[in-house]
Amino acid sequence: MVKSMTGFGRASHEGEDVQITVEIKSVNHRYFDGTFRMPKALLHLEGRMKKAIQRTIVRGKVELYLTIDGAGFRSSDVKVDWNLLDQYITILKQASERYELQEDLSASKLLNMDVYQVTEKEQNINQLEDEIFATMNLAVARLVEMREIEGEALEQDIRTKLQEMTEVLTSISMLSNEVTSSFEARIRTKLEGFKELEAIDEARILTEVAYLADKASIDEEITRLRSHLAQFHDILSKDGVVGRKLDFLVQEMNRELNTIGSKSQHHKISQHVVDLKSEVEKVREQVQNIE
Repeated sequence: MVKSMTGFGRASHEGEDVQITVEIKSVNHRYFDGTFRMPKALLHLEGRMKKAIQRTIVRGKVELYLTIDGAGFRSSDVKVDWNLLDQYITILKQASERYELQEDLSASKLLNMDVYQVTEKEQNINQLEDEIFATMNLAVARLVEMREIEGEALEQDIRTKLQEMTEVLTSISMLSNEVTSSFEARIRTKLEGFKELEAIDEARILTEVAYLADKASIDEEITRLRSHLAQFHDILSKDGVVGRKLDFLVQEMNRELNTIGSKSQHHKISQHVVDLKSEVEKVREQVQNIE
């Protein structure tokens, strides 16, 4: 089954005092490129998480976001700089006596003083590893599911374009047969203008026609294009990573079309080549997003 490289997955786990949320998304990329954003206390898990993801995702730029909330993971402590607070209160009392001010010192005002330091401490890391990986695996599974759904749509669209290209290629093949006949007709028309010729060497005419036909022949290119189209269908039916193979075939198809275009002696063939190159470009854009 063809898989797209674009997708999104989300999963969460809620315990008695902890909530784990994992979001993962991917876009097309030539290789696997993983970016992980998580609390610092969990950074040591990045290597294992990357290996786990690569078991199911081989290509694509992957971004994973892991958040953990709750007392089961993070607790807060408040520390007070008592010496600094004593100095503040002493200065306030001195100012009140010196300037005959009314003392207005309340608990709420004390809380606004810059003498407190709040620290967060992450705990129970090892106990949460199983829940973290289980949640991550579920998010990855949902990401893969979306990639498979989009991959199926890409496959159908590409197969439709390949069928249309096959029909156009058949038309080119039929037109190429007319080219040989046109060579002979043009040669005879030109010879009719030379009245001094008493006789026409039929063997020579046929030799010239054969030479021109061989020079303009596109039979080999048409055969290779048909082979590429058949291989395209075959690869689309296979499982695994197929994007690079399809990208190579697209390049080869463009090369054959360029050759046909340069050899073309028929305006309709030239127009068909332009149409085919347009379709190949559309296929190439779709292939860029296939894993």
